[in-house]
Amino acid sequence: MAQPDSTDTAQPIGRGGKAAGGAERLDEDPSRSVAAASAADSLLTEAGLGLFDRRNPRYLLNLFSVLSVLSVAVILLLVGYGVYRVYSSEMIKGAENDAVAVAQAIFGQEQRVLAVRDPDGGERIRVAREEFAGLDERMRKYLHPFDMYKIKVFSRDKTIVYSTDHSIIGKVDSDNVRLDRVLRSGAVDSRLQSKDKVADLAGEERFNVDVVETYLPIRAGDAIIGSFEVYIDVSRARNRIATVLASSIAILFVVLVVVFAGLYVPMWRGTLWLEQAQDELHVLATTDSLTRIFNRRHLLDRIREESTRMSREAGVRSLPHVAGFLMVDIDHFKRINDEHGHPVGDVVLREISSRLKRALRTYDVIGRYGGEEFLVMLPRTDFENAKKIAERMCAIVHATPVRVDGKSIRATVSIGIATSDGSAEDMVDAAIRRADMGMYKAKNAGRDRVAWA
Repeated sequence: MAQPDSTDTAQPIGRGGKAAGGAERLDEDPSRSVAAASAADSLLTEAGLGLFDRRNPRYLLNLFSVLSVLSVAVILLLVGYGVYRVYSSEMIKGAENDAVAVAQAIFGQEQRVLAVRDPDGGERIRVAREEFAGLDERMRKYLHPFDMYKIKVFSRDKTIVYSTDHSIIGKVDSDNVRLDRVLRSGAVDSRLQSKDKVADLAGEERFNVDVVETYLPIRAGDAIIGSFEVYIDVSRARNRIATVLASSIAILFVVLVVVFAGLYVPMWRGTLWLEQAQDELHVLATTDSLTRIFNRRHLLDRIREESTRMSREAGVRSLPHVAGFLMVDIDHFKRINDEHGHPVGDVVLREISSRLKRALRTYDVIGRYGGEEFLVMLPRTDFENAKKIAERMCAIVHATPVRVDGKSIRATVSIGIATSDGSAEDMVDAAIRRADMGMYKAKNAGRDRVAWA
C-alpha cells in the first residue's frame, strides 16, 4: 500500500470547504459501472437465494408448485390410462358377447351345412363348395347388423373350411397359437387390433379399421369340432371412447386445478407472511436500529465479500485492484449528549449517518462501527478519489446545522483515510487500523478535516 508523502496530512474542511450542493462528483471513475454491477450482484447473492434453496421462504411454495404440476400430470395420465383400459375392456367384452351369440345362432341355423356326421357317429366341420353361394348370402344377413365384416370357420385340424373371403378357403393355419388354444381348452379368445386395410362383406376396402378378433369353439355335445373366427368392426365404438376419454380428462383437469389452486392460495399467503417476517429479521440482523445503516458485524461481512470479489477480478486490467477505507468520527459528540440529552444526540447521529450515506456512491459500503464512529469501504477506489469522497463527506456534514426541537446543533466529523492494494484479510484489517490512526490524527489536528497515517 502506497500513501502519498506530505508534511501536512490533515486537511481541514471548514466553511471554505465544498458544500453539499457543490461537492465534486466522481462520475468520471471508469470502474464505477463495473463496481455498481458487483455491488448489485452481491446483494442478489445475499438476498436472492435459489428457487429451490431450503433457505428461501418460497422453497416450499416452489416445491409445491412443481409437485402439483407433476401430480396433475401423473393423475391425468393414470386416470386416462385406467379409463381407456376399462372402456376398451368393456368394448372387447361386448364385441365378444356379440360374437358368441351370433356364432351360436349361425351354427344352430347352419349346422346341417357346416357339419357332417362321420361313420362312427361323431361330427366334424365340413362345407360343400356348392353351399358357398347360399351361405354367403345368409352370412351377410347374420353379420351386417353387428358390424361383423368377416368370419372364418376352422375344422379341428385348423383348416379354413369356409370364410366370407373365399381366397383363403382350404388354407391351414397351423402356426396360429390362439386358434390352437381355443381348440384345446374351449376358451373364448378376443383381442383388439388395428388393421390398415380390410375388405367388408360387400368386397369394398376399408382403411384404418379397429377390429376385435374373436376365436370361439364349435361344439358338438361336449366335443370341440372346430372354431369360428369373427371380425367385428369397433372403430365407431373406439372413437366414442376417445371422445369420452377426452371429456373425462378435461373435467378431471378442471377439478384438479381448482383443488390445487385452493391449496396454493393459503400457502402463497403464508409464504408472503414468511417472506415479510424473514425480511424484518434480516433487517434486524444486518442494520443498526438507530441509524438504519449496516451494523458492525454485517459491515465487516460485506467488506469481506467485496474483498473476495476484488480478489476474483484481480486479472481484469481495466479495474483498479485497490480499495479505500474511511474511518469517520463525529466531533465532540459526548458534549452534544451532555448539553442536549441523549434523545437529541440520537437524532444528530441519525442525521449525520444519513448525510454520510448521501455523500457516497451507490456501490460504496458504510456501517456503524461503534458509538459515533462509522467505517466506509470504497471498492475500486485509489487514494486520490478516496480523499475526494472524504472531503465531500466532511463538507456535507459541516454545511448545515442539525435542527432538533427548534435548536440548531453544529456538527462536524473527522475522517481518517487509508487504502489497501490487496484483498487478504490481514491487509484489509491493516488498512482499517491505518484509517483509524488517520482519524485520530485529524482529531489532534483540530477536527473537521481528513487525515492519513
